[in-house]
Amino acid sequence: MDQMIRTQLYCFVFILLLAFGQSTSLKLIDDIVIYVRIVNHLNKKPLTYHCKSADDDLGLRTLQPNGQWEFHFRPASFKITDFYCYFFNGNLRAAFDVYVEDSRLEANCGGDHCIWTAQRDGFYLYNMGTGQNMKMHNWNT
Repeated sequence: MDQMIRTQLYCFVFILLLAFGQSTSLKLIDDIVIYVRIVNHLNKKPLTYHCKSADDDLGLRTLQPNGQWEFHFRPASFKITDFYCYFFNGNLRAAFDVYVEDSRLEANCGGDHCIWTAQRDGFYLYNMGTGQNMKMHNWNT
């Protein structure tokens, strides 16, 4: 009889811990906000781009020279969040992930801000932690 009561008690405590742990982790995830910024450092040329995820399409946009545009989102609770963009500059093209949760890219952002700069020779990602710009992608013809 003591064994059965002990087993039931362990099960009850386990269920409480599981429920408390789930609600705490979901609360922490809900508090996270990620920012992605696109900066146009192309000399006197507009940058056209289209950013989206599996759930959100941010539309086709044009950024004027030296302009910047930023969007933000909360990562999904039960799946990996992935935002990617297509970029156009005359006959040059580029397409890549601008944010992927739990990836090397997230670490390269150096925090909850991913700042991408379009330049004549490609795309640079600014690391908030180190203060460094790192070339990540080339333009394609």
